Amino acid sequence: MDAHEPVHLADSLRGRDAALKPDPRTQADETLEGHHQRIAQFQLLDTVPYAVRVHFETAKNVYLYAWFVYRFYPVAEQYALTTMEFALCERLKPLFPQMFKRNRSPGLKVLIEKANVEGLISNKAFAACHRVALQKARERVSDEALRLLQEGDMESVEFDYDSARTEPGDFPDVLSVYAETLPYIRNMYAHGSSALHRTVLGIFETATDLVNGLYAQTS
Repeated sequence: MDAHEPVHLADSLRGRDAALKPDPRTQADETLEGHHQRIAQFQLLDTVPYAVRVHFETAKNVYLYAWFVYRFYPVAEQYALTTMEFALCERLKPLFPQMFKRNRSPGLKVLIEKANVEGLISNKAFAACHRVALQKARERVSDEALRLLQEGDMESVEFDYDSARTEPGDFPDVLSVYAETLPYIRNMYAHGSSALHRTVLGIFETATDLVNGLYAQTS
């Protein structure tokens, strides 16, 4: 774009009359009520430190107001990622103060890996991990039905996905994936980015699962 091109009206400071109107990029069939319901589902446990819970509520509010200002979506995502880092520091610092020399925190990747190694968080704390495991279990059910169909003299075979049972090997190592991908996204925002997308609820789910997992066994 031309360096001298004026900022588009949708991205400029709102006028007072337009402050409470939906962003022009907000989908016509997306109501504020539905938008609110999508973000309100993410709740942290009472065992999570107060400051971390407030931090996360701020991220949720930024997401809520993205209905009015579309460019709040990446801001909300960045703040949710920062909530994860904040929670990891609060959980690890009392246990491993040597990691926080000169009041400097390790990077997000190091924090996730340390929490994992020390057993403070596990893959099964994440809903995404269970979804992948359940999908693998269901694939076994359908594969078995296909085998019976191919080997037997029949035109069809009935099977029930509800009979699917997960096995230990079905659960992926999502923590290793998060340790690599989440710091990249966080740093992208921290150093400035023109990224603009509204599909940030996956980060909110991950943040909720990670923070709750860290504090599930604390009192």
